[in-house]
Amino acid sequence: MTNLNLKVKATANIKKNRLVVTVQGNVDQKSLEKLYTEIRFCVADLKPGFEVISDISQCNLIYISGLPVYKKIIDYLVDNKVGEIVRIIKNDNVSFKQIVNFSEKIQCYRTLYAEDQQEAEHKLNTLIRRDGIRFTLNSLVLAYTADERLGTGELVDISTSGCSVKAPTVPVAVGGVIEMTIRFEQHQTLVSVFQAKAQIVRADTEGFAAQFMDVDDTRKEALYNRLAHEFHQISFVL
Repeated sequence: MTNLNLKVKATANIKKNRLVVTVQGNVDQKSLEKLYTEIRFCVADLKPGFEVISDISQCNLIYISGLPVYKKIIDYLVDNKVGEIVRIIKNDNVSFKQIVNFSEKIQCYRTLYAEDQQEAEHKLNTLIRRDGIRFTLNSLVLAYTADERLGTGELVDISTSGCSVKAPTVPVAVGGVIEMTIRFEQHQTLVSVFQAKAQIVRADTEGFAAQFMDVDDTRKEALYNRLAHEFHQISFVL
C-alpha cells in the first residue's frame, strides 16, 4: 500500500546556520536513505556548530529496517560538528517513544524538545550557546580534586566547554574551581587523557555542572574527536 502521508525533507537555512528536517508518515529505510542524502547536501552549506530543528510531530513510526539509517544520520551530524538539536514532537506518537528509546539505547546526546516550530525557534534563540553537542557517554568517569581532596563522579553529559556530573564523592560549591581528569582507553592518534581546570556553575546534593577553563581551540578539537570516536564505538543492536 502506498504511504500517501509520507514526507521526508531536509533544508538549510544558511543565514541562521540551521538544518531543518521534516519527517511525516510511516518512514521506511528507502525514505531515510533519501533523507540522509538531502542532509549531506544541506550540511555542506552550513558551518560547524549548525543547529537542527527536526520535526517528527507527524511521524507515525519508523520501520525497524530504517533504524540503522537513522543511526547513520546521527553519526554524520556528529562527524560534522552539529550544535544544538531541537525535536518537535507529539508525546502520544509512537515515533516519539521509539526515537527516545532508540536514542537512549545508543547513548546519544542531549536534545531539546518542543511542541511546535515557534517553540523550537524560541528555544534556539534564547539558549546559552555551547561549543557543541553534549554527549551522553555513560561509561566515562570523572576524577577531580576539590579543596585538595580527591573525588570521582559519573559523567551525565560532556561537551567541549563543560560537563555535568552525578554521584560526586567530594562536595563542591558554586564558583569553586576543580582540577579534573577524564581517562579513555589508549589510542594511537586520539587523546587518551583529558585534564583541565573547571569552574563549578551548578551544584546540589545530586551532582554538579562545571565549565572548562583555559582550554584552547586545539584541545577542544582533540576532545571533540575523542568524544565522537567514543560515540561511534557504541554498539547498535536491534
